[in-house]
Amino acid sequence: MQLVYFTKSLQGLDTPGMIAFLKKAGVQGADLTVRPGYPVTPDNVERELPKVIHEFRDAGLSVPLVTAPTNLLDASSAPARRIFEACSKAGVSMVKIGYFLFRGQWEAALSEARKALEGFAKLAEQTGVRACYHTHSGNYLGNNAASLRWLLHDCDPHYIGAFLDTGHLAINGGPFRYEVALARPWFCLLAIKDMLWKKDDKRGWHPEVVPAGHGIVRWQEVAAGLKDARYNGVVSLHAEYEARDLTERLRLAQEELKFLRQTLGS
Repeated sequence: MQLVYFTKSLQGLDTPGMIAFLKKAGVQGADLTVRPGYPVTPDNVERELPKVIHEFRDAGLSVPLVTAPTNLLDASSAPARRIFEACSKAGVSMVKIGYFLFRGQWEAALSEARKALEGFAKLAEQTGVRACYHTHSGNYLGNNAASLRWLLHDCDPHYIGAFLDTGHLAINGGPFRYEVALARPWFCLLAIKDMLWKKDDKRGWHPEVVPAGHGIVRWQEVAAGLKDARYNGVVSLHAEYEARDLTERLRLAQEELKFLRQTLGS
């Protein structure tokens, strides 16, 4: 498996700073955030992505995917075309797209989302870059593999992929082996998160991201599910937990990687 680091938590660092962090962490590459406030944005992606990819590769780091803004839901939009076409030219093979919200009408939401995915499938076919949908807990379509299968069952896995998330599936899914079995035709990316349920006066009970091995994810089930699927693809360390500073974030990343290699294998 290829272990990469999701650069969302590295906002504020320039490209050399990100590269230095990833090299020290010990990952093999980046799940590169392409959003406002980062070195590569939806507006500058045509110009900046090739430069950033070149710098990463010169440092021995791969960029197998980019993560787009959470509202990237229209394949015909200018930002979507720019991102997918730039990825195609730069040799980035996958893009994580946005999330479809559930607004109370299941059939209507499902129909709208499927139509949007048809557009992304066409864009993926044109560019050779697969559009990937991430399992996010909460008020989203596809918040577990059963819901995701409703979304993807007519989608060609060459063009539309499933991005399974260990933490979000622990909140809204079933046993991980079952989740993998349901999503297996489209399963092409794995996000690493761990979660704990926390309670406060403002939000009540809510999930909070913690480092892998410190939450409710059943990691032996994760390992078994990956073995069942013979999964040997990209594993993105999401690292969306709190850290006091970059030094602590680096230490936590190194500890997570050690835990994952012991638990899931290399």
